[in-house]
Amino acid sequence: MNIGVDIRALSSAKLSGVGNYIWGALQNILALDHKNQYYLFSSGWKSEKFDWLSFSQANVHHIHLQLWNKLINLSMLSPWPVDIIDKIPAKLDLFWLPNIDFFQTKSDIPLLLTFHDLSFISAPHFFNLQMKFWHLAVRPRKLVTRATEILAVSENTKRDLVKFFSTEGDKVKVLKPGLSVVPLTAEQAEVIARQRNWPQKFFLFIGTLEPRKNLSAVIQAFEIFSSKFPDYHLLIAGQPGWLYGPLLRQIKKRSQIHYLRHVSEPEKSALYRHCRALVWPSFYEGYGFPPLEALYFHKPVITSYKTAMPENLKNMVIYIDPYNINDIYQAMMMLADDRRLSVELEKGSGAASISSWDGFTRQILEVFKEMDLHENSH
Repeated sequence: MNIGVDIRALSSAKLSGVGNYIWGALQNILALDHKNQYYLFSSGWKSEKFDWLSFSQANVHHIHLQLWNKLINLSMLSPWPVDIIDKIPAKLDLFWLPNIDFFQTKSDIPLLLTFHDLSFISAPHFFNLQMKFWHLAVRPRKLVTRATEILAVSENTKRDLVKFFSTEGDKVKVLKPGLSVVPLTAEQAEVIARQRNWPQKFFLFIGTLEPRKNLSAVIQAFEIFSSKFPDYHLLIAGQPGWLYGPLLRQIKKRSQIHYLRHVSEPEKSALYRHCRALVWPSFYEGYGFPPLEALYFHKPVITSYKTAMPENLKNMVIYIDPYNINDIYQAMMMLADDRRLSVELEKGSGAASISSWDGFTRQILEVFKEMDLHENSH
């Protein structure tokens, strides 16, 4: 088969949730499948943004359209859209959009579409005007109608697809991604911690600095907590998102709160190994990588009971109300006061529903095969 894959979201090596999904999926698919031909489509005026990607396999072909993305996106709203399929120098058997994005084609090629979440519909107040317009312009409902098959990263996302788009349930397959973590030893993590001069005791937050992640509540809860436990710190790692200015001002007020910005994968693993717990009271998540990553390292997790969290984390974490700062504070106090509780959570964390990339890869290759067989039977 000739399979097209949209990799426009990989224009930076500093990956967040969606980028981690696409990059992790690609690496594992290409490591296992040497038979099918893969045509990876990217765009943008600066092609060097994709130079960090390295594909040595003979069955991988990177096609870059050197055109401003804003121009491409605007064309999709006009009578003369850029036809992505036309730009690929091969007759494709299917095309995979691993995240919703601008897409138009005259071709009747089978389309596989991945949905990560529908927060732009269920929680629009967490998006600014520009982001709301982008999601409107992408025309997600039209993409859902156009898609031959849809992948959802969680049962929660599948329920939202059925609820908001009246999507037929059998058109949507839940396929959970694996984790892409660097499995550091305790000694390796200790070396990194010393080099970075991290404090001995700290809670950890990892994620994009944006309202939906609820970092402001973490900071407020920690301010109350640190008045009773002044030897603890709060370390924050992640890319600045939108409306991050007020968060930075909150961070600068406290000497015990440290913003590390983006961290490398080894640094992230070292943070998990050394933290007291991950504090992650997000308001809405389609999947949620950080809590699962923390559980991989057998670390306690304080998180919200909203959306996909209970589905993946089961009863191996401390659930809180993300709207209740006192809830977050009390959870921190429990972990600081009750060492036995921490030990129990650490021992039981391996029982959480952590999916593997191996399972994901074999299932998505089967989806590719089924879509091709279905198309050829008509």
